[in-house]
Amino acid sequence: MDIIDDKPNKLNILTKRELERQINLQKKKENKELLSADNEKLGFFDTIFSDKQSYIESLIDNSPKLPKSELPNHFNYISKEILTLQKYVSASTIFLRHYDLKKCQDVLQELSTRAKDYEEQLLPKKKFGFKNKPKQKPIQKNINGNNKYDEVDSNPISHLIEYSCGFFHKQNETLTMTNAEIFKKDVSVEHLENCIVIFKGSPSTLHLNHLKNCKVFSGPVSTSIFAENCVNCTLVIACQQLRLHSSNSVNIYLHVTSRAIMEDCKEIRIAPYNWHYEGIEDDFENASLDMSINNWRSIDDFNWLSDKRSPNWRVIEEKDRVKQWDRIE
Repeated sequence: MDIIDDKPNKLNILTKRELERQINLQKKKENKELLSADNEKLGFFDTIFSDKQSYIESLIDNSPKLPKSELPNHFNYISKEILTLQKYVSASTIFLRHYDLKKCQDVLQELSTRAKDYEEQLLPKKKFGFKNKPKQKPIQKNINGNNKYDEVDSNPISHLIEYSCGFFHKQNETLTMTNAEIFKKDVSVEHLENCIVIFKGSPSTLHLNHLKNCKVFSGPVSTSIFAENCVNCTLVIACQQLRLHSSNSVNIYLHVTSRAIMEDCKEIRIAPYNWHYEGIEDDFENASLDMSINNWRSIDDFNWLSDKRSPNWRVIEEKDRVKQWDRIE
């Protein structure tokens, strides 16, 4: 009877088990990396969602303080902000857990309900009657187009909100506000083209949205600057935290005491903040920002999770930096 040597079979089994072990280890490593990336995105999402939620809540809470004539635009603006937040949630479902998604939907529903309740309370609908309605006069539009956004059905005029200020729908202008106008306020700059914007002072937050070929100069912002949809712009800004979205070809002269976060951005160039005006030291103190702490090189790109630096941003070489901004006004 022949004796069969089973050593090759045992060797094959051991080799197969070792291969399976290595594959399992690799899968665990990949899952861990994916989980870490998703956790980072989830943390970023929570911050943005919470900030936007607080902003909308403040809009709703401010409703009773506004003149009745401004309420239609005000509630129209709130509706658009809730819709924007809803779209942000929908775009983030790829990494949101079921629990997180349900929680966000509950928040959105609560915001919508609160806004609707306030609108019904402050702008009650007229009771039905048989009186003939007078014909409504058509809205007069400025020939130059300067007031084409004053209609309720078009983009809302955000500066009607008492505690918020800024510039909206401008072209080819130099726009300036002083500290007396922006101190501790939420400032918004939206839909500008070929403009220079100058804020000398210390606002609470700064929102930049849909800017094209613009230059924005801001004194120290005590909390966050939110910038999105900026194209071919220069931002000379100081803040606690910067959040940049969906922008490209932007030069940023930055002072940031916490972190700068970017997502869906390309061709972003960074240099240290170097704007100076009379009284800026007092503005930094009022904003509770330390002039000696500037993390302008600390950029977190949520589209680039590798250990290597993101290709979506780079440092402006010293020879290419603007040294002085004396002629901006």
